[in-house]
Formats: sequence, structure tokens, C-alpha cells
Amino acid sequence: MERLISRGGRLWGRRLHPPVLSCQRFSSSYILVSGKTDANPVAIPSVRGRDKTDLPETPCRTRFAPSPTGYLHLGSLRTALFNYLLARATGGQFVLRLEDTDQSRLVRDAEARLYKDLKWAGLSWDEGPDKEGPYGPYRQSERLPLYQEHADKLVREGKAYRCFCSPEGLEELKRASHESGKSTLYPGTCRHISPEESDDRAHRGEQFAIRFRSGPEPVMIQDIVYNRFRKRDPEDDYIIIKRDGFPTYHFANVVDDRHMKITHVVRGAEWLVSTPKHVELYQAFDWEPPQFAHLGLLVDKGRQKLSKRDNSANLDFYQRGHILPAALLNFAVLLGWRAPPSTKEVLTLQDMVDNFSLKFSKGDIVVSLQKLPYLQEKHVERLAENDNRSPDEAHLLQRHVLQPLRSAIENIHKAKTDGILMAPGGHLTGEIGDRLPALRILDERFHLYLARMLRGTMRLTDKPANRFVETAWKLRYLIWQVPEGLLEMSLQEGRLYPIVPANRAWRLAEAMAYLLEKFRAVDESSWGHETVKQALGEVLADEGYQDFFETENPDTKDLQLNVYKPLRWALLGMDKGPPITDTMEILGRSESLQRLEAGKLAAEKVAAQMRPPLEKELAVKGNEPLVPPRDSVSDASEADRVQ
Repeated sequence: MERLISRGGRLWGRRLHPPVLSCQRFSSSYILVSGKTDANPVAIPSVRGRDKTDLPETPCRTRFAPSPTGYLHLGSLRTALFNYLLARATGGQFVLRLEDTDQSRLVRDAEARLYKDLKWAGLSWDEGPDKEGPYGPYRQSERLPLYQEHADKLVREGKAYRCFCSPEGLEELKRASHESGKSTLYPGTCRHISPEESDDRAHRGEQFAIRFRSGPEPVMIQDIVYNRFRKRDPEDDYIIIKRDGFPTYHFANVVDDRHMKITHVVRGAEWLVSTPKHVELYQAFDWEPPQFAHLGLLVDKGRQKLSKRDNSANLDFYQRGHILPAALLNFAVLLGWRAPPSTKEVLTLQDMVDNFSLKFSKGDIVVSLQKLPYLQEKHVERLAENDNRSPDEAHLLQRHVLQPLRSAIENIHKAKTDGILMAPGGHLTGEIGDRLPALRILDERFHLYLARMLRGTMRLTDKPANRFVETAWKLRYLIWQVPEGLLEMSLQEGRLYPIVPANRAWRLAEAMAYLLEKFRAVDESSWGHETVKQALGEVLADEGYQDFFETENPDTKDLQLNVYKPLRWALLGMDKGPPITDTMEILGRSESLQRLEAGKLAAEKVAAQMRPPLEKELAVKGNEPLVPPRDSVSDASEADRVQ
């Protein structure tokens, strides 16, 4: 680490990982990279007397200041989120500022994409390039006179000076110094030029940059997350105004934060090593610096900084994957924020505001996407079950859940209609029958139900459409008819074993007849979740129903399993699936009864095919009746049956 930050070993322009990550805590409470503690640290606004991670008692002005040289990624979204939360939690203002001083690297549509992505995420700003405010303009390229004014002030006071060295000459000097093992820092060639000579050369039109005259001792800074930090060596005389008249990041950053009255700077830990430069500039102007909080770096499992080339770093990956903004923000806020112990894991944006503090984790944050599918499921459920969704929430639900589901259903149906053997996702279209009535399939309530059933399918993939095909396929028999012969085949193959062994199919036939009788008693006008639930309760309360499934296998004596599993088999052709009450409510009375009847007929057919060996077996056992007596079914009152 010392090699990286020493004067002799660092290359100009090289961005360093924050050395504080390997710092030690000394008895003085300073955090240092190396060396001894500084007896006279720079004055920093004190936070003693209260926990520095508590929210300030006065409104905070925070800012998100991206460079439009690329698009929003997970790390920058997290930075924007934390600054947004601090401003909203304290009743302050959240400022959007574009740091576009590096004109050579600007991406043409980056600014428009930035606005679009932040709005997609639900992060609104109070002041910015597209919103008037008292401290604008909010593009740095439109604030050049302000930077020049402050740079000239430093030159007049001897705190900065003009550097007439050519970039080519400096680059050659740096290369030669590096090859010879010498320091590659600026050697101070123009540091001792007199003000008179400097003015004269500038007046004659000689090109120059302006360098800050750094102090002889390294500066100690205070940080909310990393406590106190000081680099081993003082800064070199770094450029604050380039030869083209544009400010460097460091200089514009300080001037803007001061003039925009920013109270807190929350940013990634990669900027921690630059903060002494900023504090030294604040000192030079006799300004009080803002409070700093540096967030741990986001790294992959190999402990390498997330690259924009990684899918997990790019916001576009999550948008194309139909991840809800609320789920992604929930995921991002947990990357380094230490929520209060009582805080739930699934958080809306307002929950984050209500519970926010400045408690952040130190050190690198390993990004694992394992929790994101779970958070997505929970936020989908929350939106699908909320009848009071806001217009924005309704739009997001349509865009990221309902419309992709509809498209998946149509793709599968088209593959079947066109006679294509394989549906999207590699499914056999021959495994589905005709589609159920279109009006019900297009009903938004049905798609909201499907949305709730997305749990377990929220894996991230480069082909998100496949995920919705998987979901539609998982619930295919809520959308299409169960094909003829599927129920018989499932019995013959023993798919319901041990609940219904193939040679006990007659028991299932009798059970289906009993269930048909129960559900036929529910009339069409009252058919729904509650009436189906009541009928199920009556079945569960009827101890006589268990007689249909008495076998020598004790595992088959679970009453609820003996009710739900046969019902799910008849209704959906599966032994696992969604809740029976939801299934029967969505299918409706007529379709549900037809499927129960089909299940009864399938069981009778299989029982008839196996009757000869079964009769032989019963003869050995002593003529056990093929059908249990009907009086074995309890005649208990309805009140006794419903548990």
C-alpha cells in the first residue's frame, strides 16, 4: 500500500484504491496509512457530543454529481440513493449537478439517459440542469467564469501559480523518471517563477495551466465512515485550471460544493485519497468544508472493483431484466448501509427515508445478486396485492411484470397455434390443450395473480423473457386446458405416489366423486375465494374422507395432503402448484367442476384397467370391498366440519 501512495512510486493520473482499507487505528483515534500521528491536524468541523452517524438536526443539502461520460451504474445509483435519503430524511434538498469539464470524453446521450434512469428509479431532485435553483447553473461547463475568478484569487494570494510547462514535455519527463526509478510527481519547475515574469509571459499569450501550491505537510481529514485519515506524503502541486480554461475535477468540486451550500458529501471510497486535496483547497479559501462520508467500494466475488463491463454493474441489465426500481433500490441500500436492527429487510423508498442514518460499513462491499430475486418477488407481491397503487406504481407493474407475462403467454400460444413443437424456452407445446376463455385470460386480475405466483422464478438472466415464459409455463393449466390423457398417464406413472398408488386408483375415483358433490353445492353467483375456502374447510373437517386413502403406508394418512394433492392433480395435472382456493377462483365454477369430473373419469379408467390384479390381491386378503361404504362419510353438521 505504501508503494502505491509514496511520492516515488506513484504515476501521475493514476487513480488509487483508498489506502484506508488497510489502515490501523492508533490510540490517538487517528486513522493513518503509515507513519506517526499528526500533532496538529487540520481543523475539521467537530461532531463530538453526539454520534456522528446520527442524522443532523438541521436540513442537509446533498448532491449527486455524475460525469456524463457514461451511463448510470449500480455504484452511482447507490451514491445517488444515499444522498437522496439524507436530504429527504432531514427535510433538506437533493441537488443534481453535471460535472462535464472533461469535454473530450462526453457521451452524446449520457445526460438524457441520466435523467431518464433517475426518474425510472424514483429519485427526484430539487435543483439541477433541468430545474431552476438559486445556485445554478448546474452544469460545470456553464460555470467557467466562477472557477477562473477563484483560481485568479489564489494566484494573486500566492496560493497558486501559472505553469507554462508543455504537456508533451511533462509526459516525457514522467516517462524518463519512471524508467530511472525516480519520483514521477511534478518537479515544481514553474513554482518559483516570479509573479512579474508569470504575468508578462501570460500577457504575451504563452499557454499555461494553473497549479495549486500545496503545503509541506500532509493534511488530516475527518470522515463519518473512516474517522480520521491522512496520507503519508503531502500533495504535489496539482493542476486546478487546465490549459483549455476548464477546471479539474478537484477544483470545480470544491468551488461548486461551497457555492451550492452543500453540507454533506456522500461518495465512494475511491475518492477518500483525494479528499485531502479538497480540504486543503477549503483551507486556502478559508472556507469550512462539508461533512464527508465515503462508502465502501463495490467489488465482485474476486474482490475486484466492479467493472462497467460486468452485467451486475450496469443499470440497463436490471431494466432489461424487468427488475422493479423499488427492488433494485432495496438491493442497493443494503450495500453498505447498516440499518437499525428493528428495520425489516424489504423496504420501500419511504421506509428507507424513515429509517435512514449515516451508519455505513467500512471496507469493500461484495456484490452478490442472490438476494435480489427475493426482493423482486416481495416487491412484485406488494404491488400486485395493493389495490391503492399510485399511477407510477401501476405503470411499473404493467411495464415490468404484466406486459412481459402477457407476451410470454402469447408467444407460447402462437407456437402451439403455428404447430411449432417447441415453445419459447424449450417447452413442448403438445403438453397444453386449448386456451381458456380469452376474456378471463385478458383480465388484469388474472395477470395480477400470475404476478403473485412469480415467486421462485425471479432468477436473473441475460434473456429475461425466458423467465416470464417459465412462469407462464409453470402455471400453464390456469391458462390452457389440461390435455386429454395427461391425468391418466400421471396415475399410470405413479406421479401421485404415495398418496394414490396406481393400484388404488379406485380410491381416488371415489374421492373425486365426493369432492364434486361438495363443490357443486356452491352456486355460480357466490363462487369465489371465500366460498371455495368454506367448502374445503368442510372436507377437511370430515374424518370420513380419510377412508378413501387408508392404506398400509402410514405416510398417506395426512388429511390435508389427501385433500389438496388430489385436487391439484385434477385441476392442474400436477402434484405441486398454487393454492387451491386461488386456482378454483381463477378457473371459475364451470371449469373447476369439469376438471374434477375429468379427474374422476381418469381415475375410474385406470382403476378398471387394474381391476383383475386388484381383485386377485383382495381375494388373498379376504374379500375387502372395492368401494368403501358411503355411510363411512360423516354426516356431521357444517359447523362441526369447518375447523
